Amino acid sequence: MEKGKKLFSILIPVLLFGGLWGILEATLGSLLHLPFIPGTMFLASTTIMVPIAYFLMGACYKKTGVFYSAMLMGVIAAGMKALACLIFHMSFNPVYHILLESVFMGLALLIVRPKEVISFAGLGTLIIANTLYLGISTFIRVNPMTSTASVFMANFEKYTFMMNCVGILYSFAFGAILFGVKKLSEKYSWDFSKISKVIYHPAFASGVAAVAVVLTIVLR
Repeated sequence: MEKGKKLFSILIPVLLFGGLWGILEATLGSLLHLPFIPGTMFLASTTIMVPIAYFLMGACYKKTGVFYSAMLMGVIAAGMKALACLIFHMSFNPVYHILLESVFMGLALLIVRPKEVISFAGLGTLIIANTLYLGISTFIRVNPMTSTASVFMANFEKYTFMMNCVGILYSFAFGAILFGVKKLSEKYSWDFSKISKVIYHPAFASGVAAVAVVLTIVLR
């Protein structure tokens, strides 16, 4: 009985944050890939969407207390993307990348075990996960066995160093804003208990996941 309750308490946040990840991938992620968006590293999906995904996985970890909740989130988000890929016969590369993000975030959470998401430990967790992800994903993007060493190193430097640094700076700025909001809420004793009850209700979490599935299919 206790195991069932614990599993349920993990499943609901995973559905909620996994659904939010899916919604953002379908909306903001799709927007960043449109042709009228400049193809710079400051407006790239990698530098904007990946840190957001890590923050959501960190928030899920804080709620559940288990590192593998990040990996379960990845399965949900990747499943949504895979469904759209199957329906519209698209490349499965985004699915692999989502799974990689969740695996490396899970490993980073296991190593660091941050007590708070908005903290230097939380930022360190993101840096570890993002560096591993961008480094390893280079082998998916550019196969070193079939490309020249110069092409492979150019991609490795671009993603693992340059775009990684931009993503970390974005994460630091976003974290600083949330830290400020947190301190204001503590100073003025803002009560979010009622909102939390609604957000973490099974019906709401399931609804978010359902909306994510629909948006992923509609917006590809």
